[in-house]
Amino acid sequence: MSVKPPRKRTVFTILALVFVIAWTYAHIAYAWPWKRFQTGTRITCQGQYSVGSIPNTPAPLLGFLSGGSPVLFGARGRINMGVETASIGLSAEIDGKIDTLAYVPEVSLGESATVDGVGTFTLKRAYSGTVWFTPNPGGATFCFEPDPTFTIREGKQRVK
Repeated sequence: MSVKPPRKRTVFTILALVFVIAWTYAHIAYAWPWKRFQTGTRITCQGQYSVGSIPNTPAPLLGFLSGGSPVLFGARGRINMGVETASIGLSAEIDGKIDTLAYVPEVSLGESATVDGVGTFTLKRAYSGTVWFTPNPGGATFCFEPDPTFTIREGKQRVK
């Protein structure tokens, strides 16, 4: 009777478990919101608008272009290895069709992206969704300074 195959399986199983546990811990630890406070990066939207997006919800109305077309705002955020990033998607109704107005694939914490005719978005905070083996896309909050020709939706207040 041989003892080697069960021993090999046991060693392989233990190594696989150690890898999975370490990998999961690393991703969860770096996806926690407290991680960004350790780096000292805190952004305020003083004098600007704070706009955000929540995963799996309809895109909120941001405002209106100079021609009166409504603009919808969508964003996805994630924290990967301690780095907060997000993407921005803007849709507008033009000639009776809703179409993509602008898409910014990646903005890091504190970076800005300007969309002509709409305004400037600065990433204030991003967060990942449920984290298992890798961070899932979550939401993001931006500081928004509108273009002079852009009309912000009614009821939206500047951050004091």
